[in-house]
Amino acid sequence: MYTIDRAVAIIRPKQPFIDWANKLPDAKDRVSLDDFQDDCLAVLIAEYDTDEEAKEHIDEIWEDIFENELMGWSTNISWWPRKRTKKIFWRWFDVKFHSVVIDQSRRAIEGEEL
Repeated sequence: MYTIDRAVAIIRPKQPFIDWANKLPDAKDRVSLDDFQDDCLAVLIAEYDTDEEAKEHIDEIWEDIFENELMGWSTNISWWPRKRTKKIFWRWFDVKFHSVVIDQSRRAIEGEEL
């Protein structure tokens, strides 16, 4: 196994995001928080020493993450919330940090079998 010099942030929608998604004009199936417990966005970020430092990494890219998550539910930008601030991002998303990331494919690159 090969430990890479990155960390990961797991981004999970909170109830305000779910409420927005369920109110979309073309929403067919209602979603719940449970729908996002297993499969959600993972973002590689720079290594960090404290959770506050990790949060600063997300603070630098929150707009991209927010727009990516909105786009996943509606490509009609006019349906997106007009007010998208960092404060709203943190209210709409739960972010968990993990400081160790293993790249198992490294062995395949070096010609070893997995």
